[in-house]
Formats: sequence, C-alpha cells, structure tokens
Amino acid sequence: MTDQSPENAAPESKGPRLSGNALGAVFMVLSGVGFTVYTVLAKELSQDVHPVFLAFWRSFFALIVSVPIILRVGLSSMKTKRPGLLVARSLFGTLGFTLAMLAVSDFFTLSLSQFNAISFSRSLFVTVLAAIVLREMVGPHRWGAVAIGFIGVLIMVVPGVFMFWEPGASAGFQLDGGTLCALGSAFFLAFAIVLVKTLSAELSAVALLTYANILSTVLLLPFVFIFWSMPSLETWGWIVFMALTGYVSQYCYISGVSVGDASFISPLDYLRLPMATVADLLVVGLLPGTNVWIGAGIIIVSAVYITLRDRKKQAQPVTILQDR
Repeated sequence: MTDQSPENAAPESKGPRLSGNALGAVFMVLSGVGFTVYTVLAKELSQDVHPVFLAFWRSFFALIVSVPIILRVGLSSMKTKRPGLLVARSLFGTLGFTLAMLAVSDFFTLSLSQFNAISFSRSLFVTVLAAIVLREMVGPHRWGAVAIGFIGVLIMVVPGVFMFWEPGASAGFQLDGGTLCALGSAFFLAFAIVLVKTLSAELSAVALLTYANILSTVLLLPFVFIFWSMPSLETWGWIVFMALTGYVSQYCYISGVSVGDASFISPLDYLRLPMATVADLLVVGLLPGTNVWIGAGIIIVSAVYITLRDRKKQAQPVTILQDR
C-alpha cells in the first residue's frame, strides 16, 4: 500500500452539497411560489386586459427570454424529425394554458385554490391518454386509482352529486365557466405532456420549451388582434413580469424533475394548493370550501399512488415538461 502525496490527494469539500432530491425539492418549491405569483398576476391583470391578450404576450416575452439560451446551447439542439408532433403538442399546450388564463380570470368566480385543486386532475388524464395514445400498459391498480381520483374531481366541481338528499343540493349540479375552463386546461395540458414523453427522446427540455413558446406565439397571433387591449405603461410592466415569472416557474419545474427522483419530487408539486390558499386569503379574503379540500386530497393520494406504481414499472426516468 502506498501513501498518497499531497498533490494527489482528493480536495476536501468546502461545504455540504445538496443531494439530487434536496436540490430538486428546492426547485419544486420555487416553481410552486413562481406559479402562484403568476396566477395571481393573471387574475389581477384580467381586470384590465383580456385573458387571450395576456396569453399571447406571455408566450411572446417568454420566447424572447428563450432565444439567448438556445443560441448559447446551439441551434443544432432544435433539430427534429417530428415537426407534426411538435405542432400538435404546441396546439394542445396553447389551448391548455389559454384556458387556464380564462379559468382564473376576472370573468369567472373560480378561486386560485379551486383552480389549482382541479389542475391536479392532469395526472389522471395523463394516465388515461398514455394508455390510449402511447399504448402504455396500465394495470388494474392504476386504473382503480384513476377512477378514485376522478371521484375526487366530482366532489370538487359537482358537490351536489354526493349530497342529493339535502334540500337545495341540486344547485351543486351546475358547472360554471371557470370550472369547465379549468377541466379543459387540465385535459389539454395532459395531452401535451403525453406527446412530450415521445418528443423528449430527441429534444431537450429547453428546446421543447422554446418550440412551445414559438408556436404558441404564432397560434395566438390572430387572436391578439381580436381581443386587443390598450394597457397602460404600468400594466405592460406587470405583463412582462408575469411572463418572466411563468417562464422561471417552468424552468424550475423542469430542473426539479431532472435532478431529483420522480417518486420523491412529483408529490411536492401539490404544495401549490396551500400556496394558492394563502394567495386567495391575502388577495380576496376567501378560503376554499370543504369539498375542495376533500376532493383535492383524494386526487393527490390517487396521483401519488399512480406515480409510485409508474416508477416501479419504468426502468428509466422520464422528464415531463409542465405547461403554465
């Protein structure tokens, strides 16, 4: 056995390093905070400008941020053999985040906590669509979890279904526009996520995010003139800040999923619900009803179970890009 010379000795660590899961958790918390700020700004700004107008500029300003990153990485990272799939993914993603803008807008009475709770149904739609579109094998355990999760959705959006014996319960059977937009948003974003599972084999997360912003800007361009608004200079500043916040929250989400274990990281995304509840309390002074907490709890348990089952079946991790 030979002694190591000082020159060959490994350098000592200057301080404790965060593990992949710990760093991923930090990214997910930052993503949740950023997304909460983003939805609060979208709701407040919709009092002055149309949500579709906001959706366009959200994509446009995020695209401006994306361009320098792609130029630094290299345009070769943008090459794809599946342009049709990219367009389809961007179409579903654009529909998803535009409906999300409408759902939280001042047009409807949907609270931020209700919207976030309904958005958790996205993972349930992903499981169903992956089985249909990607022909993924979904066993009885996961199908059962999906069914239970959708019961949680019903409890949130149609509470009268489970209290039909009480007087006036039929009023709970009505779905307002905000709830329908939130459900539509969850479905279309789930479709976009399913397509990303295929596209991520040849494109990086940053490239996918850039393509999403390019094509969303193009797709929304005709509608921005239909719903054109005349915001003040101050409002323009807030629109830019909203777009940057949305981009950063997306980047943090992608980074969190990339560096951490999916079974540990994914459930942390549900921290958005208490964050949105605090935002509702501070902005409008409201708290979600009991049915929202019960329904969200059922969805979260079902989604975590699906994540754990999926993790056991897959030998390699899959990076999922989240649209907001």
